[in-house]
Amino acid sequence: MMNGSTPCNAAARALTLGAFAFCMACGITGAASGQTVALNGDDVVTARFLSGWRMENGHHMAAVEISLAQGWKTYWRSPGDGGLAPELRIESNTQIAAAWMHFPRPEVIFTAGTLNIGYHDHVVFPIELAMPRGLGPMPLSAELSIGVCDEICMPITLELEGILPDRGARDPMILQALADQPTPAAEAGVGPARCAIRPISDGLQVSVEVTAPDLGAPETMMLELPLPDVWMSPPAFQRNAGQITATADLVPPQGLPFSMERSDLRITLVGSHRAIEIEGCVAH
Repeated sequence: MMNGSTPCNAAARALTLGAFAFCMACGITGAASGQTVALNGDDVVTARFLSGWRMENGHHMAAVEISLAQGWKTYWRSPGDGGLAPELRIESNTQIAAAWMHFPRPEVIFTAGTLNIGYHDHVVFPIELAMPRGLGPMPLSAELSIGVCDEICMPITLELEGILPDRGARDPMILQALADQPTPAAEAGVGPARCAIRPISDGLQVSVEVTAPDLGAPETMMLELPLPDVWMSPPAFQRNAGQITATADLVPPQGLPFSMERSDLRITLVGSHRAIEIEGCVAH
């Protein structure tokens, strides 16, 4: 749950954007300079669905363009301390077999001593949809939940309903967001990452070391596992010349040490100029 967040009770007005309709659900009442102010999604977020194109492999590439009011931020897939990662939900009765988001390079954001990973002002999230080949125009019904923060935080739900074209033009905005994803380690000439894993009383502690070029300050290392129930502490990050290290505690729901595969660890180095993604690590 986000710090300071208040769940909403009613949907805000519907926005029709091209062939797609969005509903931004959320209201919040927060304190600012001793006063009470009422906010809703329309005060903070404007969203536009980019209907995209049908890909050579039969998938469909679409996107959501999000613009934020001045001072507000939203979050990356691993949001840092107290953030809320975007969550995409597709209605189950469509012919869409699977859907996943692509995330452009995020920023390292420090707010009141808290580390967050996300975006200010504007971001485009490409959405890839798996479906059978040869389909014509395709109806879509989905929800994208995001968290937004300034001095206060709130969840926003974008409700998507519309038609995916059976062809469509390759949208330059979506292509730019795809090109701006973190660079794979092999392409960046970085790796392998070295890691040490040791049991602690309520889980595991993972320490990772990587040789990497300057990424632009501020920079950090984010660690992810395909285990959504495992809580991970914000990494303790250090750089010593070309060596980057980060240490994090991993605590499962049962609060006991557990088995972890090094190949499952996803490591992302994030800085102001670039980001690099490393899949797995070797024993240190």
